[in-house]
Amino acid sequence: MSQGTTAIEVENLRKTYKKTEALRGLSFSIPAGQVTGFLGPNGAGKTTTFRALLGLTNPDAGDIDVLGMKVPGDLPKITKRVGCIIEEPGLIKAHSGRVNLQIAADTLGFGHDRIDEMLEFVSLTTDADRRAEEYSKGMRQRLALAAAMLGDPELLLLDEPLDGLDPAGQHVFRGRLRSLADEGKTVVISSHDLADVEALADYVVVVDKGKMVSQGPLEELLGVGATRVVVDEGQRAMDALSAAGLDSQFEADGLVVDSVDGSAIVRALAEVGIYPSEVGSARSSLESVFLGITGEGEV
Repeated sequence: MSQGTTAIEVENLRKTYKKTEALRGLSFSIPAGQVTGFLGPNGAGKTTTFRALLGLTNPDAGDIDVLGMKVPGDLPKITKRVGCIIEEPGLIKAHSGRVNLQIAADTLGFGHDRIDEMLEFVSLTTDADRRAEEYSKGMRQRLALAAAMLGDPELLLLDEPLDGLDPAGQHVFRGRLRSLADEGKTVVISSHDLADVEALADYVVVVDKGKMVSQGPLEELLGVGATRVVVDEGQRAMDALSAAGLDSQFEADGLVVDSVDGSAIVRALAEVGIYPSEVGSARSSLESVFLGITGEGEV
């Protein structure tokens, strides 16, 4: 699928476990050819959603389209085009990394021709013949990504892919995932580390209590393209900006102006005798936006 199309469409998804509603009419879409952060507090329904997308959990109601195909009806075709890491990677620790990939390829119906390439892709070539039980958690995560990539999938669903990696490893791993999206693949990441998602994602979907609460391009969510202005006379400043064709809104102790042209903002205010004490980017951190949306302290 090319950029501008949709890789995943979910409509009114519902799932109840005993008396717990995990998904409560969840609807969202994920663009193709980009990295999407799939975020939400603990218990928001993230893992249940991933499992439903892969046919591992049967929802009680709702429609799921993956790569233009229906779940569950087209699952045999979908599984050939999707790679995933969900929860703890299912590795056989007594076997080497290479043998784990051979077993994964056989199980998934793929050949062994991409194994060496994938070991190199995740920087495990020199450790390929060590047993997986000797691997660090970060190495096991990288091996799981190699297994997910064996079929050269169009779509990757990754649950906490950076978990267990040191900062240097996270930087390298983010680069690997970014390169996949740059090649036109769709990468969906669920992560507790909002800084990692902010550094990597193009698009964000936020879920809470089994429902979608926000989705859109990361830059829009963070307020990129706006300027924060601190002034004493907020309403008069808004009127002056409006007269100059600049929209603004009250926020905390200042205004957020829908423009990155700081000089134009300052000129418009100076014309009416208002001189801001602060002018700067209004970009928020993903963490602050997330907490504002969900009111939660953890993802």
